[in-house]
Amino acid sequence: MMKLFVALAGLLALCGAQTTNYPFSAYLDTDGYFLMKWDIRATQGDIEMQFVVNTTGWLSLLIASEDGSYADVIFGGFNEATTYGYYTDMHCDLLAGPSHTAPENDASNDLIYQSATYTAPYTTLTVKRSIYTGDKDDVAIRPGPLLLGWSFSDKDTSTAVHTNAGFATLAIIPA
Repeated sequence: MMKLFVALAGLLALCGAQTTNYPFSAYLDTDGYFLMKWDIRATQGDIEMQFVVNTTGWLSLLIASEDGSYADVIFGGFNEATTYGYYTDMHCDLLAGPSHTAPENDASNDLIYQSATYTAPYTTLTVKRSIYTGDKDDVAIRPGPLLLGWSFSDKDTSTAVHTNAGFATLAIIPA
């Protein structure tokens, strides 16, 4: 019985290490509010992303299409009042006038929720998805530079306007 317990403890430690060890990280903004960490699991075709954002409300990441007209949106956060994390797989049109259209829910949710927490002053959201989902509403994460949009709000209400937002170019998968 003790051997089973030791083996199980080792397996749990290994599984836990997979979700907390991120070999890649980058601040998407120049003020250090929005940190993105990630790990590419090429053999599974997955990416796990963790967002550590200096906010009390929601956060989002837009992954722009190659032509910059469309974006896959990861939206989520941690609601202190309910003590629950939340996330949504969304998309939006980036060429709609001076700003993008309001994000809409994808027909197929291709995100796998891992965790969400709030430890003042940071909201942390961790999700996993396929690099290429095959979903028409998603943007494939391709090698080389990607245009990423980031935003966050100090409110947990999804209709609240962002407190801060911007764009960054980042090679999530090295070319």
